[in-house]
Amino acid sequence: MDENKSNLPATTKKGNLKRYEDDSKYFSFPNSPASNTMINVVSHAGDLETFANRLEHNSHSTQLEFFTPPEGTTKDLSQRVKYSTDNTETTIHLDNIDLFTKANKPLKKILTYTLVKLSKENVTENLDRDISIKFPLEDFVDLGCYKTLRTARQAFNQAKNPLTSIKIEGVVRDKKDMKQITDSGIEVLFTGAHIKNGIVEIYLNKRINWEVFALQYFSILPKTYFSLSDNAADTLLNIVMLARKRLNDIGKNGYFNMSFKTLQQILDLPDENVTKNPGRDIKEPILNAIAEISEMENGDIVIEPMYNTNGNIIEFLEEGYARISLHNEYLEYFGDLAKTKKAKIENTMKKREEIAEKAKIKALANKIEKDEKSKK
Repeated sequence: MDENKSNLPATTKKGNLKRYEDDSKYFSFPNSPASNTMINVVSHAGDLETFANRLEHNSHSTQLEFFTPPEGTTKDLSQRVKYSTDNTETTIHLDNIDLFTKANKPLKKILTYTLVKLSKENVTENLDRDISIKFPLEDFVDLGCYKTLRTARQAFNQAKNPLTSIKIEGVVRDKKDMKQITDSGIEVLFTGAHIKNGIVEIYLNKRINWEVFALQYFSILPKTYFSLSDNAADTLLNIVMLARKRLNDIGKNGYFNMSFKTLQQILDLPDENVTKNPGRDIKEPILNAIAEISEMENGDIVIEPMYNTNGNIIEFLEEGYARISLHNEYLEYFGDLAKTKKAKIENTMKKREEIAEKAKIKALANKIEKDEKSKK
């Protein structure tokens, strides 16, 4: 389930992109630690320090480290962030924070769709030539992201500059190996982007190890993501990214939980001690996002808010959570991943037990041999 070896999109003799037809409810979506890191940093460019503080509180295995901006720039204009997890160390460099905050809404969905299309590309071959992603601008209209081609074009043109300004470097740990994301130092991810004859083309930096950066692991992203409101879309995307980490829960129960503190972090909602109306500013956005996803997914993904309706905002955030139940194709997909993970763990433990047993037998044989020699 983790592999995706599909070829480049087909083209006609005239070179026009042939429309990719897919009747399934979801897209294959790269769900690797480094690409998830990039999405998180870009999504919270407006207030990365608040995001970092909440991340440290909600996830003890993840942290953000801020670097001094380059000489001649101010912290508000340029930000360099090192995002560390158990498996990766990824540094994201955003040269112009203002550029990212102004275009953040269209950028997030366009960046997500770029990764969706990346999962269909064979980017590890023919690196001597320029590599790029192509898709019809009309895709954004068909998916319900925008109502007209005109608004889709405007959104893409707004997101184009920040999209081609994301810089990255880092390493990914694969078992005992350390693999570099870039060949040398910090590199821009996308070297260019444009629309020509209704076709979007985004150029990929050949000095990025795309396999390591994004194409190690995959998840499934419901196509409804693109037609959801911003809060619901952000929530759904993070549910998709979190699901792979909760395979044990999914395999055992068919559901997993996401705390309301995490949703506060994801949606960049105000601090509960600062806002004068936490019900309107924190509680309602969380509950509305949950309800919108459940309604749109129509039984495939059911999200139940679990909290004390009589409690205050502190109790709501600290003890409340969303129970995310998967059904039909989604449960089958993640259920299969859970079985694969369980089988790998059991196989590893069996091998360790066999090695330990052999060591015991050898030690016992050595002891018997030593005792027999001492008797002589």
